[in-house]
Amino acid sequence: MTETAVPPTQAAPRAGFAARVDGALLRLPRAALAVLLLVLSLVAFLPGFASLPPLDRDEARFAQSSRQMRATGDVIDIRFQDGTRYKKPVGIYWMQAAAALTGPPGDSTIWRFRLPSLAAAVVAVLMTASVARLFGGAGPAMVAGTLMAGVFVLGAEARLAKTDAVLLLTVLVAQHALARVWLAARAGGVAGGPTVWLPFWGAMAVSVLVKGPIGPMVVALTALVLMAVQRRVRWLSALQPGAGLILLLALMLPWYLAITLRAGGAFWDEALGRDLLSKVATAQESHGAPPGSYLAAVWVTFFPASIALALCLPAIWARRASAGMIFALAWAVPGWLVFEAASTKLVHYVLPMYPALALAVALVWGGVIAAPARLWQGLAAGVLLALPVLILLAVGVYAATLGPVPVLPLAAGIAAVLAGAAGFFRARAQRLAGLAVLALWLAGAGFGGAVFAAAARMPALWPAPQILALARPDADCPARPLADAGFGEASLIFLSPAPVRETDLPGAAAALAADPCTVALLPMAGADRFREAAAARGTEVEQTGRVTGLNLGSGRPLDLGVFAVSQD
Repeated sequence: MTETAVPPTQAAPRAGFAARVDGALLRLPRAALAVLLLVLSLVAFLPGFASLPPLDRDEARFAQSSRQMRATGDVIDIRFQDGTRYKKPVGIYWMQAAAALTGPPGDSTIWRFRLPSLAAAVVAVLMTASVARLFGGAGPAMVAGTLMAGVFVLGAEARLAKTDAVLLLTVLVAQHALARVWLAARAGGVAGGPTVWLPFWGAMAVSVLVKGPIGPMVVALTALVLMAVQRRVRWLSALQPGAGLILLLALMLPWYLAITLRAGGAFWDEALGRDLLSKVATAQESHGAPPGSYLAAVWVTFFPASIALALCLPAIWARRASAGMIFALAWAVPGWLVFEAASTKLVHYVLPMYPALALAVALVWGGVIAAPARLWQGLAAGVLLALPVLILLAVGVYAATLGPVPVLPLAAGIAAVLAGAAGFFRARAQRLAGLAVLALWLAGAGFGGAVFAAAARMPALWPAPQILALARPDADCPARPLADAGFGEASLIFLSPAPVRETDLPGAAAALAADPCTVALLPMAGADRFREAAAARGTEVEQTGRVTGLNLGSGRPLDLGVFAVSQD
């Protein structure tokens, strides 16, 4: 069952090559659309994917723990250095450890650990299109998929070895199955069978193994709203809850039992008490923000789809009683409110609701573009298209305070945003819905690509490579262990070929006295105290370098000295 995306009475006469291309885009068969979305996703997600150093804090910690899992072959416990890492379940570590098998043992090539995120983000784009096709056919499928392929925060997660892109994909697979069942029930039929309930429960099991209850919560809230709308619950029986729960437990329970037997209550205390529940009650690591923050940020984080969302809000409200819009709002609104109410806020937390916004936009996009343009729409689009240009200019100004400005990626990004803006306004004037959304994608791909490609070329943002460049091994010291008394971030541990031990100033002095090949890292403010501590142990030290910049993990400026045993 599909909805008419472009009311024939609103469609303006169109002719010419552009109109034919536009019509072809909105009628692409499944295979052709999948190829188009695959290309658009990779073009948007790959800039900076390999060149961006490991990001502190979460990405570097995930990658290091996954590398240790591969090295030890222990697929039950999750370790970081000599300690445990129990904030998230094991699923993402399995995926990243498997991806790391494409390289040699101990490899610190970060892009290998990002492969699960990239793959999940690309498939999430395809699944967004597939959900939209259920409700609106080929045209909305093209619009929804193309919008998601350019979304800034999805592009960010595609480039990072974290959980969120994979979580998004599990939610999409489950919501696709839920949509099939609900649409069939509304039509008086039943959409059942293994092709529906197996993906649903399989996705929920993977979701729980990757990020605990977050994915099931989003899906369950959607189902609860749909049950309220339907005023009955029997339609959910098509998902085979009995067999499905058995499958869910069979897939997720073995590891949870194994880690409980291995670690006792330590895993549950860390994962539930210190991570999940504390994020709800208090703002963790200075990531607090008031309710409404996600709504304020969506105009950038959801860019360029945020432009389409702004233009379509009146039409979405007018179509709120249609099947597709009910499903989209049941998906987006309850989960969004939960995250707005939580104390800890990070921009990627609401990512599982972004496909619902893309679906809502896609179902009315054709009608909005076919209708005469209004002044407020042009102003809204202009303001939102100006935001990424201003952000990229601000990045350039900030880069100038840190060192050389990465002019090429920033200039290319601004050019792409401006070209996308020009293409959008031209397509809007000609009422070409498919080309208009492609123009928005171009603006989004240019913005995201420029941000991450430029960041990768700003050494001051990446202290770990600078530190290691000053601690190179030589003939006398083929290995250079690091005594870290000033940085304390996982990127250094992940990138260093030699052991890294976090310590304090006296501990660093002791480490150099015990092993002359050790290199100490400490704040320059403590250099004199460090020299005194080393001299008290009969060790003369010398400063071999200095690293300044920004610690992205803490958001604080760095001024670190690198010290070694004096060679005199």
